[in-house]
Amino acid sequence: MIQFFENGGKMKILITLLGRSVWGLVNSSWASMRKYGFIPDRVHIIDAGTDGGDAEEASRRLRILLQGFNVDVDVSIERVEAGNIGSVSSTIKRLINKYRADGHHIAIDVTSGTKDLVLGSLMNDLAGVDHIFYLRIDSLRNADRPYILIPVEGQHVIDVLAEVRP
Repeated sequence: MIQFFENGGKMKILITLLGRSVWGLVNSSWASMRKYGFIPDRVHIIDAGTDGGDAEEASRRLRILLQGFNVDVDVSIERVEAGNIGSVSSTIKRLINKYRADGHHIAIDVTSGTKDLVLGSLMNDLAGVDHIFYLRIDSLRNADRPYILIPVEGQHVIDVLAEVRP
């Protein structure tokens, strides 16, 4: 399939971490699309096979969500070794380097990731990464619902890089 991308042919790449919550992954992606307009052309789900995380289900839900934005996105699942920060780091590094070389726009979403996934993703040269998204929800009471059904006053999506970069 040939796709024509906005931004001078540059793609928006989302690298998202799947921990224990499929909804956490999907809702954070949804929030960053709505707040920041980061609608990806390609998604990589980093999956350590953590209990409760179902990468195929996350991929299915993301595809449905992106259809609502009129995007037919390529979603791939990258398997990493649970608890092995080096395995995570090398996978993220490979993806960042691949897309950075061509000047694509890269975002990492750490919301659903376990500590080893988050640490492994951040132990890289983040030059060329445009965003690190995190969705904070004040209460887990509604965390297993679609984003649009969670009370807005209890959720806060942030771009970590925008907050810490000068």
